[in-house]
Amino acid sequence: MYQTYQNTIAVPAVVLYEDMCLMSYPNYKYYCRSGKINKIRNGGNGRQALIEFSSLPQTFKEAVKNAYGDPYSQDDVKRFTDRLENNIEASRYFDEYIDEDGRGLLPERIAQYYAEAQILDLYDKLIYDIKVKQRTGMRIKIGPAKKEICEVITKLQAFTRPGTSIRPYPHNLPKNYRALDNKLKKYKSEGLQSLIHSAIGNTNSKKIKGAVAEWILGFYMLPNKPVVPVLHTEYMKVRTANGWPILSESAINKWLKEPRQEKLWCYARHGEDYFRNKFGHKMRRDKNKMFPNAYWAIDGSKLDWVHFKDNAQGMGADIKIDLVFDVYSERILGFSFSQTETHGDHFKAIKMAVNNTLRRPFEFSYDGQSGHTTKEMQNLYGKLVANNGGKHYKHAARRHGSPVEGLFSRFQQQVLNTKWFSDKQGVRSKKMDSHVNVDFIKSFKHKLKPWQELERAFNQCVEQWNRSKHPNHPETRMEVYQNHIEVLKEEITVFDAMDMFWVSTKDSRKYTREGIRPIISGKEYHYEVYDADGNIDIDFRDKWTNCKFFVQYDPDQMDNYVRLHVELPNGNRQFIADAQPKRLANPIGATRTKEESVIMRKDMKVKITEEERIKKRVEQIRKRTGLTPEKLVEDQELDMKLGGSLPKERRSEVESLSFLDRM
Repeated sequence: MYQTYQNTIAVPAVVLYEDMCLMSYPNYKYYCRSGKINKIRNGGNGRQALIEFSSLPQTFKEAVKNAYGDPYSQDDVKRFTDRLENNIEASRYFDEYIDEDGRGLLPERIAQYYAEAQILDLYDKLIYDIKVKQRTGMRIKIGPAKKEICEVITKLQAFTRPGTSIRPYPHNLPKNYRALDNKLKKYKSEGLQSLIHSAIGNTNSKKIKGAVAEWILGFYMLPNKPVVPVLHTEYMKVRTANGWPILSESAINKWLKEPRQEKLWCYARHGEDYFRNKFGHKMRRDKNKMFPNAYWAIDGSKLDWVHFKDNAQGMGADIKIDLVFDVYSERILGFSFSQTETHGDHFKAIKMAVNNTLRRPFEFSYDGQSGHTTKEMQNLYGKLVANNGGKHYKHAARRHGSPVEGLFSRFQQQVLNTKWFSDKQGVRSKKMDSHVNVDFIKSFKHKLKPWQELERAFNQCVEQWNRSKHPNHPETRMEVYQNHIEVLKEEITVFDAMDMFWVSTKDSRKYTREGIRPIISGKEYHYEVYDADGNIDIDFRDKWTNCKFFVQYDPDQMDNYVRLHVELPNGNRQFIADAQPKRLANPIGATRTKEESVIMRKDMKVKITEEERIKKRVEQIRKRTGLTPEKLVEDQELDMKLGGSLPKERRSEVESLSFLDRM
């Protein structure tokens, strides 16, 4: 019954409105006009009208499958392989590939990578075709379509040639379409190299250590600034006599670019100014001193309170609140009070709720605001809910099905809006009782308080709500929460809470000569690593300056300290050090205290200490290797005087004359 038309599986239209009576003929015409089904061939002149099978609504699709079988399971692999194209570039690339140790790829690896290149090329074309059809009005859901293609690609792994055990497509591509999309994205950006396993050809630079490392550094630090190809050539000349390993140019180049090596050769090659600009410690001055500053739900909203604001009107109403409710008791468990509504505010509200209850909810819901969907908050919510059956999800914002909306509204109407400085619910509300009395507010404008001072009043409102009678029980909301039986419960320990509320930044940040400046919730912070005595940690700076770190932090203690982690090759993270807020130096001597002066002198000495340590290390390497600037100049002068190779007797004579000239 199924037909293939223009590489597309199709169903005769008559099956829908006549053979199976899934719809009437007028409905069939309507579905075609509105794009709900895709007619890919018109009927007439002995032809049947054809409908693309994948465009059918799911209920119709299942009915057709039950009657005629699944068209995809019949010949899906064959149809897929028929569309695979040869990739001459990929074949040549993998055949000729040589790693850093001079080895090529094994035959089975070549077959795997070539098959993966073919499959990814076709997958990319198929997804493009689907998107084109979507733009022309076809109602195709790309997720299910990708899932079906992935199922075919997975079947391809076990596909063998007829009568043999040979697998022509021995790929190792992901079975999940999201992972396959990531693989395709990397393939398109990095090319064929991305398919080669990352472990291949990646250990060569590990051979650079000990005497080998010092010779390479010594040569590269010479002030005539030899480039890596020249360094590699000279290394290969002396390698055999010293019993050193074969190294590739790329391995040497990669090793030299590591921060620990770069800090050494940078000083010797480029001089003090360049070194100071890139690695020298830099202090930050305090400009302010230069003269005159079980079912929990969370929801956030603007607080309808007017406060003093330094603007033309002398007032504003831009306070944001986040509330965490226990839905059963209606108790407010935690909140945030600020002028933002970011994931940091959600974090504070959740943290207060946990500290007040030491419980895990079995269900936890939130709205679709972007702060809730960040990686940090999703990780937190996963840790927050009960380990035994707990779940978290988005609730439907501004709908009656969301209990938190009703709770929030009643809290506003019954408590918050009773304050004289409340602007109610805005001028677009239909009820006049919900409109702000502008004249009244203006007449008492001089009594308005800054928004920070209103937090105490908000605390009192939360307490009033929690101590008020529950609408469905004789007790207060607090008593309902404290006295009603918990059928199921999971407690949170202090250690659980500590693990839960330390968040890591999504992206890594470089630790520069000035320290590290992570951006959290849109605000830049500045931290530096100090030792146990409170001095700038020079050993840390030697090893880690210009390395990238993920910053782990407690949003409520941003002015205390953060933790720095590096990402290991296996994807895990390793703790390296704690960093504290960057120390500010008072630039005005007349107002500087004695203690500030002592600390400032210590910080200023860091630059000198680092340079002295680098100088000492450079001289040690030069002394041990004999590769000094003086030796370089002497050797080149001698070569220029000799004009090339001379007999031994003549060379000795020239050297003697050269010595007499210097006398």
